[in-house]
Amino acid sequence: MKLFRLLLLIVIVNATGTLSAQDIHYSLYNMSPLTLNPALTGAFSGTARIGGIYRDQWASVISGKQFVTPSFYIDAPIFRGFGKKDWVGVGFTMFTDKAGSLSLQTAASLLSASYHLALNKKGTSILTLGLQGGSVQRRAKGVTDFVFEDEFETSVGGGGLGVNGSMDKAEGSASYLDFTAGLMLRAKLDDISAMELGVSYGHLTEPDYTLGAAMAGDEDAGKRPARITAHGRYDREINEKWSVSPTFLYQTTASANEFALQGWASNQINKDFRLNMGLGYRFGDAAQVLFGGDYKDLRVALSYDVNVSSLSAASNYQGGFELAAWYIIKIYRKPVIKERLLCPRF
Repeated sequence: MKLFRLLLLIVIVNATGTLSAQDIHYSLYNMSPLTLNPALTGAFSGTARIGGIYRDQWASVISGKQFVTPSFYIDAPIFRGFGKKDWVGVGFTMFTDKAGSLSLQTAASLLSASYHLALNKKGTSILTLGLQGGSVQRRAKGVTDFVFEDEFETSVGGGGLGVNGSMDKAEGSASYLDFTAGLMLRAKLDDISAMELGVSYGHLTEPDYTLGAAMAGDEDAGKRPARITAHGRYDREINEKWSVSPTFLYQTTASANEFALQGWASNQINKDFRLNMGLGYRFGDAAQVLFGGDYKDLRVALSYDVNVSSLSAASNYQGGFELAAWYIIKIYRKPVIKERLLCPRF
């Protein structure tokens, strides 16, 4: 039975198109700010932020052929803008994504910049515009020896092209420039609550990302479809110890959609340590168990996806594992105090 589940999962994963245009996605999306929205670049209080996230999906089921996605980033608010409460942020992120039995690998190196505009004198409402761009490389191994679903006869559910027939095979590698724009509003609503709403538009130029020749007669077959991402967060203090943070994420590209909801609860154990825990659900895909903590300027989070999709019979409800962390460096200048002589009056 275990072997049958393994074979079934491999077949389903391959049949759903490992060479598709799926973007990377994380359950801990708020722990990967620069891949979520370039407007999050430099959106924190400190000198610099260094972080990373690692996702491993279905490793316990198809070891060696699982989906693995590590990412690293660094960003910083570098100088003030035109207004007294405005500032400019810059950042750099890189990630690699290895997917499925074809070992399709995607690697990207991206630079981002953002302008944070204060909408009031106190700086409690901030509107941010972010831009991101860089190089993306894609590579697949053994593509010419692989038989795609479209090459089988229609009588068995294929596309009727014929094995090694009219379907063009990937040549192995490709590279292109990719750009994303983002907009975000953050506001402190009162003394105990704050909100964040953002939207980003990825693959602005719809670059050609094909590994091989496009299908005959289809000029748009090689274009990378645009991706729209919307996300939000609401933070509220319940009392001195407890706070809650519901969040959402929505992404759409071509005919693929993703919608996720999460609910986080935090307990302030002491002045230096806060414990975070929560549950989430990515509709039609997975339930999520969330856990983490904040120690001073270090934040660590862990998640596990319980697969509840049509693949659950093959995956035995086992899904993706993620580990993420960031650290905010704070270097402040000490104030220069001028010496003054106090002369008594008589």
